Amino acid sequence: MATAQSYDLAGGDNGDAIVFLHGMRVTRRMWQPQMEALASEFRLIAMDLPGHGALRSEPFHVEQAVEQIAQVVDQAANGRALIVGISLGGYVVVEFGARYPQKAAGLVIASACVEPRGWYNVPYKLLSAVMSNVPESWLSRLNRALFLAAYGEERAQPLVAPGFYMRGGAASIREIMGREFGPKLAAYPGPVLLLNGEMDLGFRIHEKRFLALTQQGQLAVIPRAFHIVNIDQPQLFSQAVRRFGRSLPW
Repeated sequence: MATAQSYDLAGGDNGDAIVFLHGMRVTRRMWQPQMEALASEFRLIAMDLPGHGALRSEPFHVEQAVEQIAQVVDQAANGRALIVGISLGGYVVVEFGARYPQKAAGLVIASACVEPRGWYNVPYKLLSAVMSNVPESWLSRLNRALFLAAYGEERAQPLVAPGFYMRGGAASIREIMGREFGPKLAAYPGPVLLLNGEMDLGFRIHEKRFLALTQQGQLAVIPRAFHIVNIDQPQLFSQAVRRFGRSLPW
């Protein structure tokens, strides 16, 4: 169950609200750059998904995650918010928009523009098996080293400081694999921003198809960014979310 201990707040109490959903195996802390950059204009809510962070003891199921987001939107955002998600969080955003369109002023779907079906699932089945069976301490040390090498000590902190949740990440991969998200995206009637890193080629495969499915969609590609686009290019990512948020009818 989502509680005040499973999400962070920033910004004023009465502004238009943005809810942020993190990627696989990390936590709500990954949104620290955006929580700092956008707090002067919006009410910001970064929440943990089941199997991760404060909710690590809860099994990850997409439907459960959607219900918990709805609870947080009601508790902390007066029943309506812009919902932003990256990677795993991006797919959950699509499900939320289809299930609760009245609670979503808009959707930002980052690094999640590929249908996770067919051949695409093969490496992720292997990754899920590794994350389920290799000792978490080993995987955590490896992930920490990779993120520190990629981003340096300061930029990597939102990813590495809270630790990694490999079992929850593995469960989330299994939940996402084989689902079809295009029809869910098409069902959402409101504004959608597809936001991808220029060099995140594996998760841009279907971006044109996804864009065509949206009823009020736009696509933005952030230069010199890979998969974790909000950390790769935090300023450009925050600017894109700010512009989109300002454009919404709320």
